[in-house]
Amino acid sequence: MLALKVSADTPHAIAAAFDKVRDMVRTEALGADEPVRVVLAPGQYHEILAYNLANPLVMESVPGTAAQDCVVRAENCERFHKDTENRAVFVIGPNATKVTLRGFTVENTHVKTDDDVALGNQAEALCWHNSGGILLAERMCFVSRQDTVHVKGVSWFRDCYVSGDVDFVWGYCAVSLWERCHIHVRQDNRGDGRDAYVLQSRALNGTPGFVLSDCTFTADARGNGARIYVARSSGTGRSDSPDRWDSVALINCTVSPEYDASLWTDEGGKRAVYPAGSAAVGWREYGTKSPVADGIPVAADTSSRSPHGYVLSDQEYRARYADSSLILGAAAARYAQWEKETR
Repeated sequence: MLALKVSADTPHAIAAAFDKVRDMVRTEALGADEPVRVVLAPGQYHEILAYNLANPLVMESVPGTAAQDCVVRAENCERFHKDTENRAVFVIGPNATKVTLRGFTVENTHVKTDDDVALGNQAEALCWHNSGGILLAERMCFVSRQDTVHVKGVSWFRDCYVSGDVDFVWGYCAVSLWERCHIHVRQDNRGDGRDAYVLQSRALNGTPGFVLSDCTFTADARGNGARIYVARSSGTGRSDSPDRWDSVALINCTVSPEYDASLWTDEGGKRAVYPAGSAAVGWREYGTKSPVADGIPVAADTSSRSPHGYVLSDQEYRARYADSSLILGAAAARYAQWEKETR
C-alpha cells in the first residue's frame, strides 16, 4: 500500500497527493489496483477535491484526532459549477473501487442568499458519484446546508455526523446504510419560517434505498411555524422508473420533538409518493423513539404519521433489518474484507 502523509501547512496538499497518485499510475510506477492511504495531519485544509482512480483509497486523519480538528473546507455550489458531480467540496467519481473515509470533517461553507428558485444553493460536502464501488465513512462529519451528502450505488456510514436543512441526505442509491449517526437540521441563514427536510430518496427501482439504524435526529428551532420532516418525496418515482423511488427506512432511531409528527411529507399532495410504504421499500419505520423530559427515549406515537408511511412488525424487522449483513446483502462481505485489509 502506498502511504502518503499531508499537512495543512502546505497549500492544496490533498489535491497534490491525489495528483501524485494519478501520475504514478500513468507512468506505471504504481499499479492501478494498488491501494493508497492518505493520512491527514490535524488542521484546516482549504481545498475542493476530486478522486476518480481505480486504486482503493483510505483517507483518514492521524489516529486519535477528533473529526472537528481535521477539516477540509471550501465553498462550492450549483451556481458556481453545474451538476451534482461538480458542485461538491469532495467528489469521488465513477472509476473508484473501494474508498474509506475516516475521522475528519468535510464542510461546504456556501451560505444561501436567496429563495433558490433556480436551485443555485445546492451545495454538497460529499458526492459519492459512483454506482459500482464501495464507500465506507466512519467517524466523519459532513456539514453544509442544502444537499450535504449525495450518494449513488452502495455506501455505509458509521458513527458519523451530518447537518443541513433541505434534502441534505439524498441520492440515487441502491442501499445507503447509516448506523449510529447524528443527523442535525440547522437554522436557515435566511431567517425563520422555512420548512426543513432531511432526506430525499431517489433510490433505484425495488432497492432498500436509505436505511438509518440507531440514529439520532435533532434540530435547531426554525421559527414562525416552520415544520421539519425526516423525508419528503422527490415526486417523480413510478413503478417503471429505474430510480427516484421514495425508499427510506428508520430502524430504532430517536427523533426529537422538533420534527413533525407526520414524519414524511408529500408537501400537501403536491408531490406524488412512490412506492407506498411496505416492509421492503417506501417510507417505513420500526422502533422509533422520542426523548422525554428526563432524557430517556420512549416509544414514539405513530398515530399521526403520513398515510404513505408503514410501521414494520417485529417479524419483518428481524427478517430484513436486524443486522447490517441483512441490509447490505452481498456487499456486507466485501465491506468486511476491505475493512480487514485497511485497518
